[in-house]
Amino acid sequence: MSIPDHPVPDAVTGVVVGDDGSGRALEAIEYAAEEAARRGTSLTVVRAWNIKNAVRPADVGPGVIPSTQEFQDATEAHTRARAESVAARFDVPVHAMALHGSPTKALLQLSRTADVVVVGDRGVTGLAGRIIGSVADTVVREAECPVVVVRRRQDG
Repeated sequence: MSIPDHPVPDAVTGVVVGDDGSGRALEAIEYAAEEAARRGTSLTVVRAWNIKNAVRPADVGPGVIPSTQEFQDATEAHTRARAESVAARFDVPVHAMALHGSPTKALLQLSRTADVVVVGDRGVTGLAGRIIGSVADTVVREAECPVVVVRRRQDG
């Protein structure tokens, strides 16, 4: 039995950014928050999840498989905490959502009404040697609004 995808909300405006829980995604969230502040608009942080990449609920012990709702709640809480922490530094209104399903599909649907979509250059499953990951590549090619790809900051 498969878990149905969560519906993507309609009419999300402002700056939308994808979050996969990685450090690179956190850099993209920081860029997106700064962009939202510059534009005087809101920030929406979106985490698309599946059983493989969901945040495991802290209150579910070893050997126990969390329910879909527990995965959803833990992933959403983690996403909200990351989003609120960054947004507070830039004083922008923030919304966070966790959606079960494809990150590409979610970001493309949100691009219909967003002012801009921000993605990291590669996610947690990025293959070495790729310039950008598959989600970023597809979003750049198919989004209905401008897209910013945030590259990893170089030290020094």
